[in-house]
Amino acid sequence: MKYFIIIAALLCFISIFELPYGYYTFLRILVSFMALIIIVNEFRSRSFWLITFLLIFVIFNPVIPIYLYLKPFWLIIDIIVGLLFLYYFYTLIPKKKAEEPEIIDVKHQEIPKTRDRIIK
Repeated sequence: MKYFIIIAALLCFISIFELPYGYYTFLRILVSFMALIIIVNEFRSRSFWLITFLLIFVIFNPVIPIYLYLKPFWLIIDIIVGLLFLYYFYTLIPKKKAEEPEIIDVKHQEIPKTRDRIIK
């Protein structure tokens, strides 16, 4: 799934150029599919990503498309969506933790042994 996010981001950046209409239909399908997958994954955990990708899903919806008719509007939207996909991909990569040094217990107490007791 992580690599499909990168592919969706790259396709958003490629859509800046003048391409045939079929490419933009393919872009709508792929971006809305990836947004739907992210919505399902983030349904219970993070509300920011849920709302953001819900909005992306509505804008790139291939069933009931939104037509803006002007290329500059779509340029801005494609760049923002590509950057959001890349940032979401970056948040999926786990951070490496620094190795913690071993802690030596200085306050060690001697536990009396049962054989050392004097029984009267």
